[in-house]
Amino acid sequence: MRKFTLVIVALVTAFALCALIAGCSGGGGNEQTALKDMREVTYEDNVLTVNLGANKSTGCEWNVEIGDDSIIGYGTKRVFHLSDEVAKEGEAVGYSEITFEGKGAGQTTLEFSTPVDWEGNEPGYTFNVMVLVNDDGTFALAEGE
Repeated sequence: MRKFTLVIVALVTAFALCALIAGCSGGGGNEQTALKDMREVTYEDNVLTVNLGANKSTGCEWNVEIGDDSIIGYGTKRVFHLSDEVAKEGEAVGYSEITFEGKGAGQTTLEFSTPVDWEGNEPGYTFNVMVLVNDDGTFALAEGE
């Protein structure tokens, strides 16, 4: 009976240790989920910033089409921020930070798209940002959908 109890205790301990190790090393899972769903739009004065989760390992990278380039144009920044936590797992996962500048009064749309989804399967994602720009090039409104 004593051997049976020791075996059960050893199995329970091993299971708990495996769960602890998996929980500690699997931190990238939550971060990947957050990055996969990241769609942030912010603006200040004449600069609009769009942050979009990207998985370069699978080809899930964002392209953009500007509806009317007399209203809005590309800014000075298009940067991919690699996730430190996920990079430890050998994946190129993070987010793209893309800026735009207001040029003139009007309303237009930025149409973002990826060729594939997060896992690399078709179809990819789409994300549209409607912008309203004042006469002086400052943003009055920017909403993503």
